[in-house]
Amino acid sequence: MHPEIRTHKNAEGHWVHEVPVDGFRIESEEDIARKREYAQREDARKRNTKYYVTSYHEPVRGLTTMLSLNELGAVMKLIPYMHMDNAGDLYLNGKRMGSAEISKVIGKAARMTATIVNSLVKYGILTEDKDGRRKVYAIHPEYHTIGRALKQGESFTKIYQMKTRSDVKNLSIQAAGLLYCMIPFFHYRLCYLCTNPDERRADRLDVITQASLARFLGVDDQTVRRGLRELSKNGFIMRSESLGVTVIKVNPDVMYRQKFDNDEYTQALRYDFEQHRKASESGHGLDDADLPF
Repeated sequence: MHPEIRTHKNAEGHWVHEVPVDGFRIESEEDIARKREYAQREDARKRNTKYYVTSYHEPVRGLTTMLSLNELGAVMKLIPYMHMDNAGDLYLNGKRMGSAEISKVIGKAARMTATIVNSLVKYGILTEDKDGRRKVYAIHPEYHTIGRALKQGESFTKIYQMKTRSDVKNLSIQAAGLLYCMIPFFHYRLCYLCTNPDERRADRLDVITQASLARFLGVDDQTVRRGLRELSKNGFIMRSESLGVTVIKVNPDVMYRQKFDNDEYTQALRYDFEQHRKASESGHGLDDADLPF
């Protein structure tokens, strides 16, 4: 304690600090809490939190029942390229994206890209425009928005652009599609996959395992296993024992749902993902064959 601050018991038996008027200031617990919250907001603002795409659960869930895994993977690879100042227009290196640019981003040949783009336009996830003689594309705001007011009353997940853009290029289009399918099942606080992602009580969570994920998506187990292995290797997900079952956790630097992302639980989860990354790089990570599902 500072030597100029004296502590003693008063006549009522309460401990009292005597603080000099000059050079010191007394703050209430409320003031301290307010400053702490402000510091958290500033930390969140300075990190990459403003660079996110808002993904609406119900429309996204509808897409997962209509589109193939390849088509969903294309959407997952494209949404990090939505432009903040242009209401969902897709940009690559400062240029609006046409089929050639989409081909580069999704890693498919021109013919396959044309098939995928046509399907995405048909189902309304992509909108088509003209830039001179070129056809250029944007993501429809029914599904994803950036830099816009949120739709009131709708559950949504934030997809951080920085992490996703840098790492999603390492994924196969099917693994990216599997990641996209996880969006509406992402728990708002624990970052688990579950069928009731807005549930506040942890003991009521209906956790989605690898086997149930395959059933949910109508995809064979081998495809899901292969996709989860890719997602785990590239730091998008992590599988671990929790609540008595093996759960799938999503990296909070990829997806997040709360206002601030620097609370104690999220920081601990980030640490777990960092240790998981180091273990994978050293060859000591958990292999699928070791998992009980």
